[in-house]
Amino acid sequence: MNPERKAAVEELANNFRFTIRRFRTDMNQMFDSYIPLNEFFVLRILKRDKQQMVSKIASELIVSNSHITAVTEKLIKRELVERNRCNNDRRVVYLEITEAGMKLVTEMEELQANYMRERFDCYTDEEVRIMNDLFKKMT
Repeated sequence: MNPERKAAVEELANNFRFTIRRFRTDMNQMFDSYIPLNEFFVLRILKRDKQQMVSKIASELIVSNSHITAVTEKLIKRELVERNRCNNDRRVVYLEITEAGMKLVTEMEELQANYMRERFDCYTDEEVRIMNDLFKKMT
């Protein structure tokens, strides 16, 4: 790799890390009066899937099963999530979002959507399309 490209890639990596940290900090501050960001992520999955096993949520969020178990215990105490056993196999446990959880995550998603609209408002439609294309290419 030539020195200019190496420097550009390093700058890109640093800017990417900074941007991710900034988004995470902003989201944590925005959600501070609601629930922590990691709990929000679990609720979003359950809103989409209605019910899900801990292992599937952990896999999607790329965290351990024990982390999701700890997070869901807090959500269960707040009555935002319920734990239910499978009728066919009592060893299988599903997590399900409650009506209160659905209401909360919907409200938080709206806050997040407004934040994202504001953050990307300064970019042209073409710039947003290019960023989308680049992120798709990265993943």
